[in-house]
Amino acid sequence: MKSIRFTAPYSDEAIVAWLDGEMPASDAERFAIALGQDKHLAERTDELRLNQADVARAFAPLLGDAPQSRMEEQLANVLAHQPAPFHKAPGVSRRALIAASLSFLAIGSGLGYFARPATRVQGESEKMRDLEAQYMSLYSAETLLDADSSPSALQRGLARTAQDIGLRANEQQLVLQGAELKMVRMLRYDSTSIAQIAWMHADYGPMALCISPDSHPASTELRHEQRHAMNLVWWHSRGYQFVLIGRNPADQLQQNALTLQAALA
Repeated sequence: MKSIRFTAPYSDEAIVAWLDGEMPASDAERFAIALGQDKHLAERTDELRLNQADVARAFAPLLGDAPQSRMEEQLANVLAHQPAPFHKAPGVSRRALIAASLSFLAIGSGLGYFARPATRVQGESEKMRDLEAQYMSLYSAETLLDADSSPSALQRGLARTAQDIGLRANEQQLVLQGAELKMVRMLRYDSTSIAQIAWMHADYGPMALCISPDSHPASTELRHEQRHAMNLVWWHSRGYQFVLIGRNPADQLQQNALTLQAALA
């Protein structure tokens, strides 16, 4: 997840990533410039910074009573038995690992569940779907509340989509019943560009179509799956993978996917 790139308009996740020092350096520079120019962004950042401080104060007594030395010893033992790629994984900070160990102590899960190697190798398209579903699982109604959904902002996002991955679309093609188009932006994972088109559904909250270039040679029918507690409908067409993700019931998400598949064919 640390390889995701952040661009304006900035979501709450982006602000938190900047506050935690986990935003890529080039993105952080652009964020800092925007912070000095955008009063509303500065207010949101200050609010989230204060919220983080309140949370830290609230959990301070619990952390003080936690057997930190024992947990760090167990964590070091787990990491020592992982293959080299885990130690070198980009963006895995000591702070994040210690936080993970604290949370696993509380729920009794054990760090090994996340730390152990995958039991099978994921294909590239499956890896992208898993990444996109995990990212969308963080979204709440508040995430898109302050997104700039003006026609000019949406048009800029669509222009970036055409420029970065060669897919041309317009707002009329993205109309979905019961959902408001809120944001079009580009993300990046390693060397792969991902267009994220996000809606706010009146009943089920954030919903997004993620589009990434894919080497799949032919178009496919709609397929369904669940990842990270999110419903997914996905298909391949014209050298792209399309993944519609939301908390909507599977049959409703299917209808929305059919609408988008026909409009973007």
